[in-house]
Amino acid sequence: MKIVQFILLIGALAVCGTAQAEVTFDIVDVGYATDISADGTVVVGNTQGAYETFRWTEEDGMVPLGLASVPVLGVGAGTPDVSDDGTQASATILGRDSTYVTVGIWTLGAWWQEMMPPTLPDGGIIDNAYGSAWGLSGDGTTVVGLYWRPGHGGPGGDGVAHACKWTVDGGMVDLGSAGGNSRANACSYDGSVIGGWAASDVGVWQPTVWVDEEMTVLQESDAMAMVNTVNYDGTIVGGQAYDDSLSISVATLWRWNGSSWDENRLGVLPNTFPHYGSVTCNDMTPDGSKVVGYNAYDWTQSTGFIWTEETGMFDVEDYLNDNGIFVPTSFTIQTLTGVSDDGQTMVGIGRDTMPPWNGKWFIIRSTSTGIADGPDTPDEAQVVSRVRAYPNPTRGTTTLSLNLPESTRVDLEIYDISGRLVRRLVDGTVEAGAHEVRWDGKDVSGTNVASGIYFCRLAAFGHEETTKITVMR
Repeated sequence: MKIVQFILLIGALAVCGTAQAEVTFDIVDVGYATDISADGTVVVGNTQGAYETFRWTEEDGMVPLGLASVPVLGVGAGTPDVSDDGTQASATILGRDSTYVTVGIWTLGAWWQEMMPPTLPDGGIIDNAYGSAWGLSGDGTTVVGLYWRPGHGGPGGDGVAHACKWTVDGGMVDLGSAGGNSRANACSYDGSVIGGWAASDVGVWQPTVWVDEEMTVLQESDAMAMVNTVNYDGTIVGGQAYDDSLSISVATLWRWNGSSWDENRLGVLPNTFPHYGSVTCNDMTPDGSKVVGYNAYDWTQSTGFIWTEETGMFDVEDYLNDNGIFVPTSFTIQTLTGVSDDGQTMVGIGRDTMPPWNGKWFIIRSTSTGIADGPDTPDEAQVVSRVRAYPNPTRGTTTLSLNLPESTRVDLEIYDISGRLVRRLVDGTVEAGAHEVRWDGKDVSGTNVASGIYFCRLAAFGHEETTKITVMR
């Protein structure tokens, strides 16, 4: 990994290339990108606030598609998805008479087509909704999600939801459950293989796959886990599985071997807190060689990850830094949500680190597939886990965590946004292992620092890295 001087991190956004690949990073607009077309030219997602579905292209920008349900009924659910060719989008939409929420599919140059009503015989409306859309097949013929079943709940009578699929030819089909709620999140190109979750008897979501409508629970988990993505031909599904050693759900792929599903745990990023973190796959290339997703370190901090068969899992910010790009201090990356079939284009979501704290989406483009252009790997003795801060944002006190492979000299310092040294927390030799250092939110004089953005700089083994800390008084 390249040495990154602190002062670079407070400059303007840099867009430049490296010998490995030309990489660009652009924060596009306010909103949340949730899916990308096969060739990377069309993005769909939700606007902020109204939760209206949008379709974006370089030529037309963000085009709202209408029928937003939140402004009218206060109900919003699901995720917009796009067909491989970018001409169709699925989403949860406002019904034709504006009194209910339903599942819909939009076709370029046409209007929305509703999936419900009519609903299935045991279906109906709960909280003004017939159901919600969570995935679309690559050929645009199958929409998956859930439908509500009033009267099938427990003592409260609230009803349960079942995973469902809708096809052009067959209409709505109940995919069933493991006894409780269930939901379908994604499907293969032709819609024959579907991934999602089915709740256990005690309500815990379990990663689940349906092949030609036959359900298989991939793991009887002790914590929430699910399938979020299915590759082109349905031979690989990705999401998360519960890991007993960490007591969290970790990013996982399942590959069909001809008779059963082989599990492959992709792991977590360094400094992900046991019991509090969560890591999941959101999308993959057709051959499963590149995966993108979400890594929550704890309840307050997250980032996007990239995984490849050659490099393993790494932080998307490390990927950008290694290619000469530094994310602005006014913005933080939270997740990667989509990748094009060739691996060259990725989209994700982040947020402003200062008021009004807008959610924004971004796009990363590369001239290579990204299969082998991850961060450079230093010698083993130089590996330092990125320093993490918890809680972040903080009202004053935060705990900084780091992990050292062996004893070494460590400098751990706090700087303000102008590059001025605020506080030196560690200045000396630290033994190998995991360590936590407390910063009380004060400067060298013992005065509480003002609200704003600060940077914690870690230097060890001739390597430097930083993390942003937001102080809110």
